[in-house]
Amino acid sequence: MKSNESLISDFQNYLEIERNYSNNTIESYTSDLNEFFDYVDKNSKNITENNIRKYIEYLFDIDRKRTTINRKISTIRSYFNFLKRDDYIDTNPAKDLISAKARRKLPDFLTMDEMNNLLNSMKEDDILDLRNKLIFELLYATGMRVSELVNLKKKKIDFSNNNIRIIGKGNKERILPITSNLKRLFEKYFRKRKYESEYVFLSNNGNNLYARDIRRIIKKVIKNMSMLKDITPHTIRHSFASHLLENGADLRMVQKLLGHSSVSTTQIYTHISMEKMKKYHKKYHPRGDRR
Repeated sequence: MKSNESLISDFQNYLEIERNYSNNTIESYTSDLNEFFDYVDKNSKNITENNIRKYIEYLFDIDRKRTTINRKISTIRSYFNFLKRDDYIDTNPAKDLISAKARRKLPDFLTMDEMNNLLNSMKEDDILDLRNKLIFELLYATGMRVSELVNLKKKKIDFSNNNIRIIGKGNKERILPITSNLKRLFEKYFRKRKYESEYVFLSNNGNNLYARDIRRIIKKVIKNMSMLKDITPHTIRHSFASHLLENGADLRMVQKLLGHSSVSTTQIYTHISMEKMKKYHKKYHPRGDRR
């Protein structure tokens, strides 16, 4: 039975001669394989799929980067494909091995203080200021999508029961509560608005607003306030969900408010709260990990 060293040497020759890989690439493959065999401490012919999966779990446990883990998976897959092709092994333990999914990027969001300072600093002096403040307040108070905001019609606002009916993705309707402050802003806005329309939010010329218009309005407001963060309608939606969970809201209730069809989509916000807790622990605990 050939040793791992001998099999890896044959694999190196294959990479150099048949694949025409550079010396640096071959050295990288070799280093990955040596690390793998140091962990499993087995001969190549005795490796099982379970051995490989336990090694990958170990890489996650020691916080290796996803890109690094995927490179090592690719190396292991290539190595055992080569061994099976040349009949060094009877079965390929890496044949079902797939790359680790890329970690989903945590969405940007504002802190509660940042959000409150932003909303409190917005003016209501003229119709456009009032409209813009209502846009920000509504996005933050309800967590609605920008597409839902631009398609909102006056008849969907129920001031007697303080709620709004939203038509979301998949033409699904959900009911969102409105605060007394939102009710005040709506009523003030409708009194001052000079154009009649079934839609709530209009341009200076009385035309319907589109999603790109809302993004432009938000960008302009933020620029005028000299805020350093790049804020989009989605940033405000993310802030809405994050702040609810930080204050103890039930995950499934947040799911309903956001209009997510699956709670797994909403769970990303629990990661945001966890990341924030880690930062607080690191900063304030007397034995926190201050690196």
